[in-house]
Amino acid sequence: MTDKKKRTDSSMTDQELVEAHASLNREKHPPTVGFLYAPLIFVFVFGCLIFVCSIQLAHTTNNFQLHPPREVVELSPEEKEALRIERKVESGKKVFAARCASCHQDNGQGIPGQFPPLDGSKWVTSDPGLISNIIIMGLKGEIEVKGVTYGTNPAQNMVAVPINNREIANVVTYVRQAWSNEATEVLEEEVSAFRAESSEQSEQWTGEQLREMYPSAFSTE
Repeated sequence: MTDKKKRTDSSMTDQELVEAHASLNREKHPPTVGFLYAPLIFVFVFGCLIFVCSIQLAHTTNNFQLHPPREVVELSPEEKEALRIERKVESGKKVFAARCASCHQDNGQGIPGQFPPLDGSKWVTSDPGLISNIIIMGLKGEIEVKGVTYGTNPAQNMVAVPINNREIANVVTYVRQAWSNEATEVLEEEVSAFRAESSEQSEQWTGEQLREMYPSAFSTE
């Protein structure tokens, strides 16, 4: 009685269920026909879109660089020369601040009774070999600057400044053009020649030696 009822309720035997499942595995259900083709097409289309968008984004963001390139500005020969001098003077100003300002002061006025002024001094603005040689070898003894005598105390003697020819050219150019001074630029090649000329000098220059070497620098005093 029970087995008959079960058969009536299920309508299929176990064997019939197995065969039905096997048949379904062999045949695709109508709604799934072509189902796998559609996603592949979408993946291809979206992939192309991503590729095209990436190229466009790279162009509009300078290949994803953090800092965009600066606009190239073409300078005239005069502007290039002015920029070169400006950079040279700026470099010389830094050397002056590090090596010279403690004695001669940022304003070029020096320290009264101790260190001479550079602003308006013929020792700076006349022959560039004069100030260059002082930096190369140093200076000792008394000198007169703008009517005032300096160097009476040996502690005030200036020792050679240990900087290279380019730094000397830069700092000499700076002091010759700073404050009220309006002298010409000094080239690195000139400093190299000054150094070669003074190669036999074994100690600091004296004021008398430099006056003899550069008489024209003091001819109008």
